[in-house]
Amino acid sequence: MPDELRIDDLAREAGVATTTIRLYQHRGLLPGPRLQGRTGWYGPAHLDRLRLIGRLQDEGHSLAGIGRLVASWERGTDLAELVGQEAGLAELLGTGREVVLSPVELAERLPAEAFDPAAMLRAIDLGLVVFTDDGRVRVPDARFVDTGPALAALGVPIGVVLDEWEHLAAQTDEIAARFLGLFEAHLLPDGLDVDHLDAEQLASVGRDLARLHQLAGTVVQAALDASIARLARQRLAGLADLADPTV
Repeated sequence: MPDELRIDDLAREAGVATTTIRLYQHRGLLPGPRLQGRTGWYGPAHLDRLRLIGRLQDEGHSLAGIGRLVASWERGTDLAELVGQEAGLAELLGTGREVVLSPVELAERLPAEAFDPAAMLRAIDLGLVVFTDDGRVRVPDARFVDTGPALAALGVPIGVVLDEWEHLAAQTDEIAARFLGLFEAHLLPDGLDVDHLDAEQLASVGRDLARLHQLAGTVVQAALDASIARLARQRLAGLADLADPTV
């Protein structure tokens, strides 16, 4: 990517409309461009900010809430430090790696049945794919276009994959809420005003939350491994007996 972009190129890279960029600037969420004559030039920091705003919106934050968060970062924080905090928060909010694909590239990675209109609309409703204004497709988490086709290749219909994703998302929301409850009850200092954190407080809270995030993933993976092993032994015991010629 070039060091600086015009607004149309920035919109294409970020997967948003140019009117959205102007709206974010008007609301103070995005810094203005570097002006050269009548041309505005945008850099990597602008792209990082747009991706962060998109991620925060995916997490359910309103633009007003995002504005308050950005304002808390910017109080006394220079641009280099701010970009570093944004990159760290973006990583914290989700380990997914976003990809933007052309329709042809998406077709190469998904099974044909995924392009059934009902299945595609369902994937859009679930937030698994987002069609951008320039006709490309933004996948917030590349793991979707890896695991989905892998399950389909095993013989699981794509509709069932989407059913399971929706059901699992509801359960993981509950699990995440429990871990965040632990964070709020035991890790946040008493009396801390989370709406008015300075840079040092934000960094400290971020480190604790990132560590909890890592530990939560380990705990959930261990619990899932144990559950699959236990239930598989129970449900497939008959198959194991048939496979053992001594039985």
